[in-house]
Amino acid sequence: MMLLVLSTDSSSQNPLDAEPVEQVAIPQETFPSGLSSYGYSDMSSMSGLADMRAIDAPGSFVGGAFSETDALSMGLNFNEFPKSYRNGLLVTKDRWAVKFGGYVKADLIHDFDPIDSTDFFDPATIPVNALERTNTRFHARQTRLNMDARWVTEAGTPLRFMVEGDFYGQGNTFRLRHAYGEYNRWIVGQTWTTFTHRAALPNTLDNVGDVASIGRRQAQLRYTRKWYDDRWSWSTSVENPNVQPDEFLVQNDLGTARNPLPDLVTRIRYTGERGQIQLAALGRQLAYEPTGQPVRTGPGGGLNGTFFYDIAKRCRTYGGVLWGQGIGSYRDLPDYALVSTNEGRALDSLAWYSGLTHQWNDKWSTNLTVSEGTVSNLPGQSLDSVHRLQYFAVNLIWQPNPYGFAGAEYLWGSRANFSGDDSDANRFMVSFGFLLP
Repeated sequence: MMLLVLSTDSSSQNPLDAEPVEQVAIPQETFPSGLSSYGYSDMSSMSGLADMRAIDAPGSFVGGAFSETDALSMGLNFNEFPKSYRNGLLVTKDRWAVKFGGYVKADLIHDFDPIDSTDFFDPATIPVNALERTNTRFHARQTRLNMDARWVTEAGTPLRFMVEGDFYGQGNTFRLRHAYGEYNRWIVGQTWTTFTHRAALPNTLDNVGDVASIGRRQAQLRYTRKWYDDRWSWSTSVENPNVQPDEFLVQNDLGTARNPLPDLVTRIRYTGERGQIQLAALGRQLAYEPTGQPVRTGPGGGLNGTFFYDIAKRCRTYGGVLWGQGIGSYRDLPDYALVSTNEGRALDSLAWYSGLTHQWNDKWSTNLTVSEGTVSNLPGQSLDSVHRLQYFAVNLIWQPNPYGFAGAEYLWGSRANFSGDDSDANRFMVSFGFLLP
């Protein structure tokens, strides 16, 4: 039998899921054995996989067999897959189920100062000492669509594949965000890099977020192991490298960046009653082939420490510190630059971010984020290379029902160059959207 379930339950969007979530009454036989346990704590008594269980203490987070759905967000979160797999546009048959999700999001943006990234706010694109100008932009490129399919194998092991995209491709074309499968502790495909901490990412209306957190998605092969009631988890992965040389090397066509080895990433995460803390490490090989010369290589790597903590039932703080050598491309900055005419070196970088999410009530929430990142410039870089970036964002989001939202956000950013010159930019944006249940 095939069933299409379209829920009208508003609790699936309730950010305060510390208590058991009230669900639409659906007969037990609607969900085949093994699929019923994909829900939240109210489903833990139903038949299904033993490791799909919830921790019911106040402020705790739902556990699960899938590594990218192991923590709840507070409030409407644009980086989270749907909170409830059971409700919404769900199709089931025998031992499998498919859920279709996403949202439509329209952004009305006004820039009071020059900035070259008109569809998202990236302080690295602020032109220093540019003539004054303003700009208005209206787009819906952050609109996302996803398909989340899950089933249970004959061995009783859950299997999942997830595909999601938005419209940030060239000319508003569909752009792939996630495309991966997960089975028995393994992930293969493209999703958040193991170096990131999805649940600790800032929840801004702006699509970028800040200048310090890692929000990169890339192809990978990842292994995850959990223990002690899923409170501890360890992941390790080999991931697609994307080495990025300094713009001076690119603009002058002095050679070609090479990627001889995959990036190696490992992380350990602890989930407590009121938050998570994570430490991730990255190792990579940087390579560059000067025109007419052999490839030159050098090591790169870094650490990313992140956390979030629920101060109260409706208030969460989050943040992180990123340090490394040759990891600038994880923040869309160069990995290495010239020291002299024939010698290069990895660029040192240090960045941090901190923020607060407050849920005023069931319909209104506020997010505040501040961050800063610096690059230790080298003599071979041009004087207009990025040295320091700063970011500030504060918003107010209104969600009158589970299917719609509106919000306003103020953003400020600053760019300081190697020369010491700097400029800043101010933006105000209003967003409207509709959510698939």
